[in-house]
Amino acid sequence: MSLIESNVWLILIAAISYLLGSLPTAHLVTKGIIGKDVWLAGSGNIGAMNSYRLIRKEKSTKMGIAGFALALVGDMGKGVLAIFIAKWLGFLGYDPLLALIIGSFFVVLGHNYSFFFKFKKGGRGMAAVGGVVLALNPLALLIGLGTLLLSIFLIQYLLIARIHWGKLSDMFSAASSQIVGRVGGLVIALVPLYFFGPEVFLPTLAADILVLIKHIERVKVYIKGLANRQK
Repeated sequence: MSLIESNVWLILIAAISYLLGSLPTAHLVTKGIIGKDVWLAGSGNIGAMNSYRLIRKEKSTKMGIAGFALALVGDMGKGVLAIFIAKWLGFLGYDPLLALIIGSFFVVLGHNYSFFFKFKKGGRGMAAVGGVVLALNPLALLIGLGTLLLSIFLIQYLLIARIHWGKLSDMFSAASSQIVGRVGGLVIALVPLYFFGPEVFLPTLAADILVLIKHIERVKVYIKGLANRQK
């Protein structure tokens, strides 16, 4: 295969992955359950956590968790499909590792800057990254998720000094609001994933960069709010 042909197929992978990522799963779930736009509540983010916040407020905690689960499965499914397509089309002869990196990057790019909202609205890409890692290696997802949650709850305890383990809603709240722990967990989780080889580490790293970029403003706001609270 010539370099030009290879690049054409990789561009196709990028386009398909981006359009998959652009599908606003959380918006569709929230709109279907309560008839409202998901960006009207909380952080304004089009993601599973914001679906949970808005549906819980309008309905109940149980309905909020159900909406969260549906949005999460949909968002992760986008990542899984992007990797599946990159692998499935491998018979075309392009570089398989490069295709995985492109697929993971563009599916998260679409999720974060959706074509259907004129690139102005989107999520933060965490669930889509989860889907990517699940498709690459399920064990890597379990280890990465464990590292992420440990970081979130550890930082929550160190900074806020309380976690209500008995209340599921409080744990959801900590997981969604503990931005510093989330960002730290994303970075630390890359360490064990490195040992799964480049076919897992590099696509995850490419997608993680976009997720971290989307968290920059939230981290600034969170740290500023924490500093004001301690004055």
